Amino acid sequence: MKKAYLTIDDAPSADFSEKVGYLKDRNIPALFFCIGENIEKRYSEMITAVQAGFHIGNHSYSHRHFSDLNMAEAAKEISDTDQLIEALYSDAGRVRPGNYFRFPYFDTGGHASGIEYEDHWNLPPDQVNSYTNEERRAWIQKFLAQLHYEQPNFQGINLKYFADKSLLEERDVRCTYDQAEYYLGDPRAPWGLSEEKAILSRIDEDYPFEGRSLCCDDTSDIILVHDHENTTDLFYKIIDKYLEKGISFQVIP
Repeated sequence: MKKAYLTIDDAPSADFSEKVGYLKDRNIPALFFCIGENIEKRYSEMITAVQAGFHIGNHSYSHRHFSDLNMAEAAKEISDTDQLIEALYSDAGRVRPGNYFRFPYFDTGGHASGIEYEDHWNLPPDQVNSYTNEERRAWIQKFLAQLHYEQPNFQGINLKYFADKSLLEERDVRCTYDQAEYYLGDPRAPWGLSEEKAILSRIDEDYPFEGRSLCCDDTSDIILVHDHENTTDLFYKIIDKYLEKGISFQVIP
């Protein structure tokens, strides 16, 4: 049976509580990576989600490219949201299960700017994981360690399929499968992903060495979807298709 971990970025949106209820009704555990300024807007809804057993991760305070930040700004983006999450668990009467962080856009701060970071995906494969600002990238990792951030103990991920062999080695949480539903309606989207049909079709595509390994039972996956208001209806279709495919969602360890 295919096993996977569900992670959801950019929460909480206006539809957050509805999505939480949808997942709870289907007994699907999830780790929501939340933006600090959004937590402040929907604090009571976040408490309800924590009490329902969902995990809350740190997705920075304002969702900026970390390659556009200096070290002090990067630290504040992390620590301000960390304090909000600590308060959430306290007010919910729950023990925080772990400190989990995901960079906005997966930009770890290792480039000269956010623009350079976005452009680096066009480099040859052997250069994609090189950095022009290794000092800042390494400093942010050390700062995450000081705040006790670490990856969950993901089980069963077969690294042979993934180009980034450091996937499970750093302090931040990445993904192995990106649903890419954020491209919905975007005329600049690659591979036809502006269309709902193309986005849903990714779930059944069998190209494990190209980031689509949901058909491979010999590896578990860290799935990434988003809590965006313009893709709410598609979110439910995606979740239903995962279940139809027989994916077993694992509790974040």
